[in-house]
Amino acid sequence: MRRTNHAADKIMSIATGMKLYNAQLSPFAARCRLAIYAKDLDVELLDMPNPELEPEFSRLAPMHKVPLLVDGDITVPESETILEYFEDKGLGIPMRPSDPVAAARMRLLARIGDLYVMVPMGELFTQINPAGRDPNVVAREMAELTKAMGWLDHYIGSPECAVGNTLTIADCTLVPILFFFDQIGPMFGEVDPLKNFPSAQAYYKGVQKHPAAAKVVAELDAALRRMMGS
Repeated sequence: MRRTNHAADKIMSIATGMKLYNAQLSPFAARCRLAIYAKDLDVELLDMPNPELEPEFSRLAPMHKVPLLVDGDITVPESETILEYFEDKGLGIPMRPSDPVAAARMRLLARIGDLYVMVPMGELFTQINPAGRDPNVVAREMAELTKAMGWLDHYIGSPECAVGNTLTIADCTLVPILFFFDQIGPMFGEVDPLKNFPSAQAYYKGVQKHPAAAKVVAELDAALRRMMGS
């Protein structure tokens, strides 16, 4: 008689039917995809923009931002909230450390990435076109970005995982951020932007040994090439 793993069956039934409104080039959607891949969740990716999906998306997402997770009658906006939702529901491998010190380090790295790296990097993306570039804005935001990357470099834990020896929510956040940091440097004359941040550089290379991280980097690269070629 076949023994049923009720816990595993419950996890799979919870995950089945979930949908994620996604944008391939969004670093916020990318962090959710990384968790989905690492956890091997059954989540349908709905790529935006899509005119056919727009009416339903607008109804479900008053902020009109991706990513947006739909789990039955439940909608969960905002990438960080989605990642925590996966953890709270116990889906797939755990990506939130049980040790309070490791959990605090995980949240710190994600917060530095979101508040201090992403913000100046976002401003720099508005300055990509040399024709409309403001040198003062570039100098100011590059200084802020360099300072924030120094903080990130200080706290990254190991060459393959941001915290401990398994993927966590911090990795979901940092992999897309470091992808864009590595890409934006050459746009402003810095051929190898990670060279001044050895821990971050080693980590960005090492974390891609994890198939989920490598897949997300490849997706971001392909989406960026499509955008730049258009």
